[in-house]
Amino acid sequence: MRTGKRERRRRPIGKSSPGRGRDSLDAFWSLIDGEERRELCRAGRVRVFPDAAELCTEGRRSETVMVLFDTHVKVTRRTAGGPRWLACRGPGDIIGEMSLVLNRPHSATVAAVRGGRVLVLPQSAFDAVARRHAGLQRALLRVTAERLRSADDERSAAEQSVLSRVARLLGGPGPGERPAGAAPPRFQHEIAELLGVSRASVVRALTKLRASGIVSTRHGSITVLDPAGLSLFLRE
Repeated sequence: MRTGKRERRRRPIGKSSPGRGRDSLDAFWSLIDGEERRELCRAGRVRVFPDAAELCTEGRRSETVMVLFDTHVKVTRRTAGGPRWLACRGPGDIIGEMSLVLNRPHSATVAAVRGGRVLVLPQSAFDAVARRHAGLQRALLRVTAERLRSADDERSAAEQSVLSRVARLLGGPGPGERPAGAAPPRFQHEIAELLGVSRASVVRALTKLRASGIVSTRHGSITVLDPAGLSLFLRE
């Protein structure tokens, strides 16, 4: 992959392929079946967000729910010392679900690090589909519960080593699927921004993964050579 303009392959929406590259335990898209996915796609519309676009803004109501297709975002919250990194989300993840469940303004800001396609649904349309599909309701409940639990987990994403988080982001194994056409980030600056760490720490993590034969790196590109081998580094 070149360091210049990036090309993204566009594939049909609604299909999925194995893999994941997020901190969440299961992506929302992986927890619903084909008919539920198709109904959500019919009820919403796909928008293409540019890099750095804000999908949700802390303290504001947007009255929309979003599913990321080939977009990677970071989640931050305002503090007296500046924005505090909370999490990163990627293909297959749902955004704005807490505002929907609690009927409150967004509790954090979600901004695209790598822009791309996002399925945007009015909350009323999402509700209508959810009322017809108990499986979708269960998926939303599971994602919400997992995120609440991870916020209190002693070994949260922010407390894990940079090496572990980089390995997970590049495709650490785990249950679930993400929308077709999705791929983990391949640029060091994207990985650093998504994880809320320095680029130098990402370089050190990639150096260790490269020395272990897990990845190969060239100027402006990262290739995973041994996806299964990444699991060895998830607890580093």
